[in-house]
Amino acid sequence: MKNSATGKVNGEGTIQFRSHDGCITTLQGVRQVPESRYNLISLGALQGEEFCFSSKSDLIEVSKEAHVIFKPNVSTM
Repeated sequence: MKNSATGKVNGEGTIQFRSHDGCITTLQGVRQVPESRYNLISLGALQGEEFCFSSKSDLIEVSKEAHVIFKPNVSTM
């Protein structure tokens, strides 16, 4: 998909992933868009779920209740 393109949402569900320290995080309301080549996480949607963000250089740290959830390297996106 190109920038500004739209894609059909096949469904909505829940995913779980393991963070760098072994904790399992659950994200609800995740939408499946098969035409997308990337797995995208909306920071705005996470903020609505009380996640916090901080950034330093090319790193974004996502946390909730003082636990770091993930640290994606944004320079590779």
